[in-house]
Amino acid sequence: MSDRIARCLGSLFRLLLVLVAFGASLTAPLDCALAAERRPIAPLRVAVYDVPPYGTVGSDGALSGLSVDLWRRVAEELEWEYRLTPVSQMETILSGLEQGRFDAAIGAITITPEREARIDFSYPTHRSGVAVALPKETGPLAAIVSYVTVAADLGALIVGILALLLLLGVVIWLIERPGRSGKPPPEDSVVTLRDGLYWAVVTMTTVGYGDKTPKTPLGRLVAVVWMLSSVALVSLLSASLVSRLTAERVENSSIRAESDLTGKKLAAVAQSSGAEYLDELHLKYEKYDNLAEALSSLANGQSNAVVNSVGALQYLVAARFAQVIRVPRVLLAPAFMAIALPDNSPLKKPIDRALIKITASPEWKSVEELYFGR
Repeated sequence: MSDRIARCLGSLFRLLLVLVAFGASLTAPLDCALAAERRPIAPLRVAVYDVPPYGTVGSDGALSGLSVDLWRRVAEELEWEYRLTPVSQMETILSGLEQGRFDAAIGAITITPEREARIDFSYPTHRSGVAVALPKETGPLAAIVSYVTVAADLGALIVGILALLLLLGVVIWLIERPGRSGKPPPEDSVVTLRDGLYWAVVTMTTVGYGDKTPKTPLGRLVAVVWMLSSVALVSLLSASLVSRLTAERVENSSIRAESDLTGKKLAAVAQSSGAEYLDELHLKYEKYDNLAEALSSLANGQSNAVVNSVGALQYLVAARFAQVIRVPRVLLAPAFMAIALPDNSPLKKPIDRALIKITASPEWKSVEELYFGR
């Protein structure tokens, strides 16, 4: 009896070993797949687009920036090893991903239709968009130029008012001129044509010195009509000047639509999102190797506007060109930045999961505020 029990227990034990071995054989491929997804065999080759504040090379050769900080968090989350390589040209990044020289690329890389046709992108990393930088017009000279320009636009109204002034000066002089009564006129009478013109100007501007006044009933009637008319004329001129000055300032300080770019000397970094935007609109522009050169052309008067991704534009203007260039808070084309990947990259899914987790955290929002001061 005991032998039979022993044989049964031995059979059950062998069956258990078989089941354990079978289960291990089923889970082994899954474990291997997860391990392969989390830990690539060799360190990843990651290109860093050298555009501050997303990625830049310091004086000591170290790479830093908002996108670099984000990638380090992603790699730490996924336990990946990597090697960063600074790249200054967008085409080098795109061709490197296509040809397998890079496993990923980070930095100020905006998702655009042209790039999407060549490579793949991760979950969005940063909000972006195409913006424009314009020269900052300040100082007394700029104000004088603006006033003269507006006054020239209102030339017809100003000439009309001057003609009316001349007419009223002549009319009041003809009515008030001495010699009708044979008595010497009072000192405050309108005696000459010059007195008539002086009275018309003083009355229109509502100064009213009272040193020259009409004495005849008809002259006083004309004076009342001129006083009432002058109020309307001065109000019309003032309102026109203010409205035109405001409109001229807004027109020169902001570009809100594609049509506002027409006729301007434009500049953009070659193969940047700003350049692709201008190419799509078939607008001519001067190409520069980097954003600093493009903004220098704007500061030197060689161009009227620089079109580029908004984050890099705001950062570099604030750092180096704040006195002469401004970036209006208007996006010509909202967009997103992302980590660039080769097509069908096995890195995409784990990177997406890590990005969703990291970018939603309050800690990451505080990091963004350190770079942009929002």
